[in-house]
Amino acid sequence: MHRPGTGRVTVRPHGTPRTTEPTISERTDTATPAGDVTDAALATTKPHDDDGTAAFDARGDAVAAATLPAYPGDRPLADLADDGAGPAEDRPGQRLARPLRATWRRARLVPTVVLVITALHLALLATYSVVYPTWTGYDEAQHVDMVYGLLHGDGWPAPGQKMISQGVAATSDDFDRGAYADMFQSGGKKRRSPSFAEITPTPRADRGSFDALGGPAPVTDGRLSNQMVQHPPMVYAVGAAVLGALPATNWAYDEQVYVLRLLNILLVAPLPLLAWATARRLRLSEAVARGAAVLPLAVPGFDRVGATFNNDGVLILTTGVLTFVLAGVLRGDRRMRTAVWAGVWLALTFLSKGLALLLPLMVVAAYLVGWWNTRSAQAADVEARPGRRVRALVGSLPWWPAIAAIAIGLGLGGWWWVRNYVLYGAVQPNGWDADPPRRESLLLPDSFWTWLWYFIRTMISRFWGGLGMFEPPQLTPVAIVTATVVVGIVAVTCLVSGLGQAARRAVAIPAQPDGGRAQDQDEQAQDEQDQDEQAQDGAIRSGTDRPTGRRLLDRRAWRDRLARAATPAVLLLPVALAYVTVAQRSWAEYELYTRGIAVQGRYLYLGLVGAGVVIAAGLARLLGRRDRWTPVVMLVGALLMQAFALLAICSYYWLGRGVRFSPARVPSVAAAIARWAPFPSGVTFAILALTAALALVTLACVARSVLRDRPSSPPPTAGGGRRTSPPSSGATGPHPDRAPLAA
Repeated sequence: MHRPGTGRVTVRPHGTPRTTEPTISERTDTATPAGDVTDAALATTKPHDDDGTAAFDARGDAVAAATLPAYPGDRPLADLADDGAGPAEDRPGQRLARPLRATWRRARLVPTVVLVITALHLALLATYSVVYPTWTGYDEAQHVDMVYGLLHGDGWPAPGQKMISQGVAATSDDFDRGAYADMFQSGGKKRRSPSFAEITPTPRADRGSFDALGGPAPVTDGRLSNQMVQHPPMVYAVGAAVLGALPATNWAYDEQVYVLRLLNILLVAPLPLLAWATARRLRLSEAVARGAAVLPLAVPGFDRVGATFNNDGVLILTTGVLTFVLAGVLRGDRRMRTAVWAGVWLALTFLSKGLALLLPLMVVAAYLVGWWNTRSAQAADVEARPGRRVRALVGSLPWWPAIAAIAIGLGLGGWWWVRNYVLYGAVQPNGWDADPPRRESLLLPDSFWTWLWYFIRTMISRFWGGLGMFEPPQLTPVAIVTATVVVGIVAVTCLVSGLGQAARRAVAIPAQPDGGRAQDQDEQAQDEQDQDEQAQDGAIRSGTDRPTGRRLLDRRAWRDRLARAATPAVLLLPVALAYVTVAQRSWAEYELYTRGIAVQGRYLYLGLVGAGVVIAAGLARLLGRRDRWTPVVMLVGALLMQAFALLAICSYYWLGRGVRFSPARVPSVAAAIARWAPFPSGVTFAILALTAALALVTLACVARSVLRDRPSSPPPTAGGGRRTSPPSSGATGPHPDRAPLAA
């Protein structure tokens, strides 16, 4: 209920009793030692000044005196997304020190187990960076050539005008059109082409620099131009700045490429942390958040993309941070500061790659869902007055923050695409400025269904695997089908049941200046609404007002279903939008060439942060009261996927023709990998050994955290007794019953 004259509201989930049993997240997280994040520690921090937690009034403005509640039974949790530390003190020194202290305090809140998961993520990226020799990334030679051109002042040529440099082509041509092309690109090992293990690479001391191999002069053999000019130059400019800041001009070509690979590894390194923080910002339990952090480790194709140099890494990072910021919007954060950050990260996605051009739809959807989930009781009262319903709904929409976020994103990042349209007549022009010859096989018979079946199965296969250029190597069909079915089931479960929030919408109750009086009035308002609904339910059961009551219940049920699906749907939007974009381009190319072109599952990796939250929440829902095992189940699955992937890669690239893998061949495989690496063999052996050890350590740490954080017995009620009936569990723990707790 909303009383006139009050500008602030507090939100309490409808039907939640004032004394509730703790959720699973409360029981398990508060049992952790000081080294891990605890909900109790987060809850005891100051609401806004220190940790950014704030309530929002009916217009979405911050209210420092109250906190935005979590789902039923959850206590206030520090909002890790706040970019500041609240109002600064009057003293100038503290004005600068407070944000630094707040940032350090938030960094210390990350659980140790999440840091260990992130360390394993980094180790896997390092492993893939040596398992895949130089130039075996997707279009890696073209990406590196753009950096090398900027480093030598070539600028950003028009489509069709950038020829690959002689220094880059001198060694990359072996993989594109030379001695290794048949094995690397066309599965030629089956036709007796030698693998990398059977080829003696150039000795490390004899590998020249790009300048020594031909320098920036363009090749003149009539080949196609470098098509990467169609992309924004942001990541290439950063790469050129990194190489320019290092004394790398005389380094060997593979050492310079590895510096750029390290840059891409650093860009995707925070992904587990972003997934964990996004889940926690959505008020999900620690088990779900840790499960979300594990998902990037479960996609071997992503590790291959993250460990080589390309422009996908910066897009994955910027989209992940944007998802994290919008998680607060989904909870009702309509502050202008949050809108500015959303706009800044949206602009950075625009300057990363063309796949980001549809992400403004995600921003708009996040503000609409956040508005829907936090509508005040005043809006609910207006719904009963048909004459004012439309006007009230339109007026309550979060127009200004949404417009600000989109405007900032378009203003700071959209200019590049406007430039393309003005200069070349297309938002993303053809980088070759010509129709290149196609190597893909024909897809017959020529029909939409032929293309659709090829597109669906190829996107699934290359999303999980994508280990070759194009295939082989590839994951086994059993691993691909199993992973796809499991992920599909848990994602649908999350869309149907939601992220664990209560089925009913939150009820906004105005806050009063007097804390004690405000609490009494809040409780009275909640009791009045509970009594009204109980009376309505009783009327429906008794037969009076049955048609009207049935319609109200049906309407409420549909709203509940939509509300449950809305938040996970927004989190999955980057994947869905990228999927539609790739499908539209692939179908257009099929109509021209009758071939499956540009069907790459790696284009979906930009949505891994949101997908990780949805999959972890769905799995927790399926596990029920055992949802604390979510990170363990996901980590075991991730390690199995990585084992299958590395087995396929090593069997194809690093074993000779006709040789089958066995544990006894591990030393010979490691020795072959070390011969191609840009650094001494000991470094390669250390990377491989450290990754294997970290896999075991991470599994032990995650399992230990689950066993240590087992739920405790319910606390005593106000009357001294204990609750005996088990509550229903979900991704955020058990939801409190509507009935008061028994004394």
